Amino acid sequence: AHSFCLDDNSSAPVLYGWGRNESQQLGLPANVKNVFQPTVLDGLPFHDDDNDDNSVVMAAVGKSHSVLLLQDSSLWAVGANKSGQCSVRNFQDVIGNWRKCVLPEEVEAWVQIACGEDFTVALSSAGHMYSCGSSQYGQLGNGETGEYFVTANKLAYANCHTLERRSTFCHAPNEKLHANNDKSAKVVPLPNSSDILIQQVACGKHHTLAVEAASVNARPRIFSFGCGDYGCLGHGVQQDEYFPRMIGVVDKLPLGYPKDTQQLPVKAGAHCSLFRTPTTGHVYYWGKHRSVGEATMRPQLVDVLANNQHVVTSMAAGGQTVICSTGLAQTVSWGQGPHGELGMGKAKSSSKPTFVETLNGIPVLDMAAGYGHTLFVVGPDDKSSAKEVKEINKAVEELPQIKEEDLEGLED
Repeated sequence: AHSFCLDDNSSAPVLYGWGRNESQQLGLPANVKNVFQPTVLDGLPFHDDDNDDNSVVMAAVGKSHSVLLLQDSSLWAVGANKSGQCSVRNFQDVIGNWRKCVLPEEVEAWVQIACGEDFTVALSSAGHMYSCGSSQYGQLGNGETGEYFVTANKLAYANCHTLERRSTFCHAPNEKLHANNDKSAKVVPLPNSSDILIQQVACGKHHTLAVEAASVNARPRIFSFGCGDYGCLGHGVQQDEYFPRMIGVVDKLPLGYPKDTQQLPVKAGAHCSLFRTPTTGHVYYWGKHRSVGEATMRPQLVDVLANNQHVVTSMAAGGQTVICSTGLAQTVSWGQGPHGELGMGKAKSSSKPTFVETLNGIPVLDMAAGYGHTLFVVGPDDKSSAKEVKEINKAVEELPQIKEEDLEGLED
């Protein structure tokens, strides 16, 4: 696991990185195996103090590769590339230094990047979706895995080493939305499929979520594709999908707002998925993030939050965790916490949403979850009064701090 954060308070945003570097996914030399604290990543090949267009605006990470989006809409990648996930037009095992991605000529600008374990998805300003990397489970959305035998006992897949547009979107018009494990539903392309525009993407370990751009005519649709284990695609069946397939039940859910309003924010964990209603702050969940219990095969309301009038403003899902933060500056988490990733002060698991006491009263502006860790961006928001800002800043200062001896213990 590795992480990036971007400090954009200065005129020239500063990129920090830390975590594992065994495939040089931090862009550091091969002899640096681990970085134990946020470290400024200087000496970047695209860095220029006199050119604001070369500043980093977004970062995405997979298991062992990293992708950056720059202000000038160029993409740069580093790390593992055996499946072509760095989009550099080859399958070289490791890209040891930041390299500019090979990009489609028709794309004028990029607005989002996301990474799964060994694949990358990018979204253009025109609302078109592109992907590259491993196609083993259909997570590229190109309609195939390209499975073939290398030897009598070894399979390989038709992976993609450059970002290519995916424009076929499907649905199952006769799907039984209230039945699970029904494999009889026929999946067919949607009419005018290539005209569908995407506004947001999210990647799990081996699956992808894509949210349609908001329309005045209909509620935005959510598409999912890739590995269908544990029902993480939301179609009521553990089955891989090779094309983006509309999650049929979403259009039938009582989401509590008119169909022609806002976007549906999505997040993906390793084997689970989430979306949030923008006005009521209700969270819908499907898949599985705990080693025990049944999988949730279709999107279901997290009623323990909704019934207690929690308006969720931020959410994340990791390898075995789900975390939500509310408009009242309360954060809850649940799942497996063998490394303390639930934020409960120790290695502990919880089967239901439990308050993260150390963050009580502190607004969470953003969050991210990995295989064994969770990150929060905290502090006053735009709605905080002067008095609240003072109280929040004081609470942030009182949060536990990482000490030098903690880092020394990690290095040992």
